[in-house]
Amino acid sequence: MTNLQVNESPKGYFTLQGELNRNTIPKSAALATLETSNQKSASGADSTLDMSGVSHSDTAGLAWLMNFLKTQQLQNVQVELKNIPESLIKLAKISDVDSFLSVQ
Repeated sequence: MTNLQVNESPKGYFTLQGELNRNTIPKSAALATLETSNQKSASGADSTLDMSGVSHSDTAGLAWLMNFLKTQQLQNVQVELKNIPESLIKLAKISDVDSFLSVQ
């Protein structure tokens, strides 16, 4: 199991690294930090979540991502997803939520 980490550089550009799954999500202080950092952004601000460092994800990861995006949308913060792992894209398509994640 690889711990989950979030790095911000430059401001508003977050890189997620590690496993995004049922084992890491409940224990991850990094995800809480990401949510808090984004909510502190000005309303209407844009941010980017680069998922190129995600080595493994499962349905819990997909559920977390959907909830994160919904919360940000309610805060009027637009989040652009980059480098979504293929496994997460497949789960989104199987679950018929790929359009919600802007997955082609």
